Amino acid sequence: MTEISGSISPRKIEELEEIAIGAARFLHEQRAERIIILKVREMIQISSYFILASGRSPRQVRTLGDGVERFLKPKHLPRMGAHGRDDCRWYCLDHGEIVLHIFDTEARDYYDLENLWAQAPRVEFDLRIPAVSSKSDDD
Repeated sequence: MTEISGSISPRKIEELEEIAIGAARFLHEQRAERIIILKVREMIQISSYFILASGRSPRQVRTLGDGVERFLKPKHLPRMGAHGRDDCRWYCLDHGEIVLHIFDTEARDYYDLENLWAQAPRVEFDLRIPAVSSKSDDD
């Protein structure tokens, strides 16, 4: 059953950043490349973080997107939309406060979101620390 966004309490920015870093670490563990997190909260009012990552093929882009979606499910972020899963050049997962952009190399270079959002601060994180899921043992 899908949760209605009005039934979910707002998250603190620290918690959202922790979730974004966990998703980035998960993507790294799945062999995504060029992973960055941009803090866009001060630039736009509808999201707090953009996560950008690349896959080497359409199949890997889809696998990364589907996998990170499963990783985020126990975090109870409402999913506002998903776009690009079928062609897998740019798979966008919109979770409101956190938006994930997973590209193939060509699409990432073409759309150049790093340059478009160059004013957004980058979140520093250590990829050597494993992603931690909030899944319980009985899930």
